Amino acid sequence: MKNKILPLLAAVALLMATTACGSNDSNAAANDGPTTIKIGSFPGTIFTYPLAVAQKKGFFSDEDLKATIVNGKSGPEILSGMIGGSTDIVFGQPGAIVPASEQGQALKVLGPYSRGRVVIVATDKSGITKLDQLPGRKFAVPQRGDSNEQRTLTVLNEYGIDGSKVTFIGTGTPATTAASLANGQADASVLGLTTYETLLGQGVKLHILADSAQGTMGERGKNEVTGVFATTQKFFDHDNQAVEKFCRAMQKTITWIADDANANEATTILSEWTGLPAEAAGRVYESERDTWSMKLDESVWDANVGYVGKDIDPKYDEMVVNGCK
Repeated sequence: MKNKILPLLAAVALLMATTACGSNDSNAAANDGPTTIKIGSFPGTIFTYPLAVAQKKGFFSDEDLKATIVNGKSGPEILSGMIGGSTDIVFGQPGAIVPASEQGQALKVLGPYSRGRVVIVATDKSGITKLDQLPGRKFAVPQRGDSNEQRTLTVLNEYGIDGSKVTFIGTGTPATTAASLANGQADASVLGLTTYETLLGQGVKLHILADSAQGTMGERGKNEVTGVFATTQKFFDHDNQAVEKFCRAMQKTITWIADDANANEATTILSEWTGLPAEAAGRVYESERDTWSMKLDESVWDANVGYVGKDIDPKYDEMVVNGCK
């Protein structure tokens, strides 16, 4: 597994080097006007949906926080933007954050922690109907060595399938990953529900080979952390008030999302954020509404770090922030 993260480690190192001279123009510590922060994010996915809700419902402004969302194309790009100083807090996954920590970056991991549903799928035209048919086929992941590749390899290993014979191809954003499946560039992928529903809406027939919600992704599916937020240790220490405001706004957000009384409005916001039709957005909302938390168990974090590299120190007490002040 260690060899599989080398492309991602190289990407993180390169991007961190190219952004090292960046400067953070946030005025998070300023006394005049609202606290401002910049949040690096993937656009239009269920995993970053809480950001859309917080802005739409005014939960950021309730905390006297002016948040600007800065969209990125890949986990390493988004993370390196924060390390270089162009953003303050970012959405990410352990598969990108843990390698950056191993590169010597002092990082803090924040909620909301997402433990949403993911599915390994193959297109109908690929002829693949079982996991053991993946070797020798093309499998789309946003970035080589990323969380999606790690996730797939772990699941295949649990089922005794040789993942080294799967051809992984980097396809970029969720939208371009979806396109690679739709146009036949790739045979299979591992998807969150927004991309899955997008493809179904385009008429692409998919076979679900493994599903975390159905328990068919093994231990990886049980322990999966599909998203976290992160900041640098420097920002956490110097602008802790901004971090706490972000935390409180997110706590209000995920509580609002989970409340059945808000289902219709929450579905509308999700449809606007993802571009999904209302019916599809409703299915995603019902599946994911209670998958966020501001706390992350040590055993779950340790397992996810172990998926990146068995010999990596999880540094749970040092890195993971639970709850808000």
